[in-house]
Amino acid sequence: MKQNIDTNEITRRARKMSPEALTFSAKDAYEAAVAAEEIERAGYRVQKTGGYYRDEAAVYRAELRRRGLEIR
Repeated sequence: MKQNIDTNEITRRARKMSPEALTFSAKDAYEAAVAAEEIERAGYRVQKTGGYYRDEAAVYRAELRRRGLEIR
């Protein structure tokens, strides 16, 4: 069963994170998205899809932008 993302929960968590933690989490979520998509293309099912992780990364990037920061 695929898991739906709770963007409100991730946003609440992101608001409490340091800029360094947000940057790391955004990059980590992006890498997880790429890996999940490769697994799916190989014909296997995943619990959290690449889209889930891409959405998670987008929330972290949005919080960085809200603070006037960008991922380097």
